[in-house]
Amino acid sequence: MIPILYEEPHFMLVNKPAGLLTQAVIGVDCLQKQLMQQIKLRDDHVGQPFVGLPHRLDRGTSGVLLVARNQRALRRFGDQFHHRQVQKYYVAWFSGDLPCGVLHWQDWIRKVDQEARAEIVPADTPGARLAEMRVLKIASSEKGCLGLVQILTGRMHQIRLQLASRGLPVVGDGMYGSQTSFSPLAKDADPRFAPLALHALRLECRHPQSAIQLSATAPFSEYFTELCPVIAQACQEIYRLSLQTVQQQWKFDQMAVRS
Repeated sequence: MIPILYEEPHFMLVNKPAGLLTQAVIGVDCLQKQLMQQIKLRDDHVGQPFVGLPHRLDRGTSGVLLVARNQRALRRFGDQFHHRQVQKYYVAWFSGDLPCGVLHWQDWIRKVDQEARAEIVPADTPGARLAEMRVLKIASSEKGCLGLVQILTGRMHQIRLQLASRGLPVVGDGMYGSQTSFSPLAKDADPRFAPLALHALRLECRHPQSAIQLSATAPFSEYFTELCPVIAQACQEIYRLSLQTVQQQWKFDQMAVRS
């Protein structure tokens, strides 16, 4: 079952499991297909229910995902993403450490031709697109650092690549240089299905009809709760803080003071 965080007739917000594609071609399992079947059985739906995806999460990433339940809502949410009106916050556990305070990173990223990965390139490289994000250290230990990330653009593998390019690969992300498995199960599993230490914690958007401010927070998976006590406790605290501001926009500078 795909956990549903919030639901209305026009849309729902779900908690995507790590290791599952958001969307896929015929014959490949994905969240979209599982959710369609789940809704069909739950509601005794005639035909296939509409499950539209205005955005995606990487296969190894868990967390909150916005799902449109009709074509009009999909179009309106798509407009919000296109105009950068949707705020997305992630929590990442990565190797290395960060200085305190809010860091603002800008890089130029392009997809590698014929490969399912991206790379950082000079700004004048054909196909390069600006990638921008803010990151704040929440906690650290000898095993790594936990950061809160707000992405200001939506590029392929953006968080993973921008961290890795600074010598801070996301734990479990062998594609971009991590030497550590995030889950004990990942050692014997197909690396394509291995979970990453990257969680889409919070999403802020506007209601597709009323334009009222909405937000949803996705609880962490057991992989995060089984980390060292310092990191696990920090995950619980950042989750609690997100739940306290359901009808408000998060302010990164305020979070920096709390950290």
